[in-house]
Amino acid sequence: MSQLDLARMVERVSRRFLDYLRLELTKLGVDDISPSQVMVLFTIGSGEIAVRDLLDRGHYVGSNASYNLKQLVESGYLERGASPRDRRLARISLSPKGQLLIERLKLLDETSQFGQGLGDLDADLQTTHDTLRRLEQWWGDALRYGGILLASCTSYSFIVQDLVSSLT
Repeated sequence: MSQLDLARMVERVSRRFLDYLRLELTKLGVDDISPSQVMVLFTIGSGEIAVRDLLDRGHYVGSNASYNLKQLVESGYLERGASPRDRRLARISLSPKGQLLIERLKLLDETSQFGQGLGDLDADLQTTHDTLRRLEQWWGDALRYGGILLASCTSYSFIVQDLVSSLT
């Protein structure tokens, strides 16, 4: 398995999750927000953050993020204001409507029948999560340090093999 194969698989899994999230939104009767915009709400979380920080945390493209934020404010999921220290900086937070949607989706996730009949999926999901975290760190280090791996090589030595094992 190559890095490209792995990246393509992660992208497909992400798209499938967004399709699943769209289905859950439909079940809740929510039709004024897209699954991608829901992920923006989850990225913002319960606090207040600067728009610039949202771009860093969520790895969103500037114009796409601006459009989504505008839509989320207009539909009442976000509140936007100026930073008290620097009025030029925009700060955003979830509105009560946004908080309610996130809580409803978290409750659905906690009570989900995901993986029912597939055995003990929790351990596999944890292994997959841990492996993807290490892969994200490895690629991040490669980008930041020009391919020089500064972290312990042993922590990255079997990333792809671990991931393949966790998915089979």
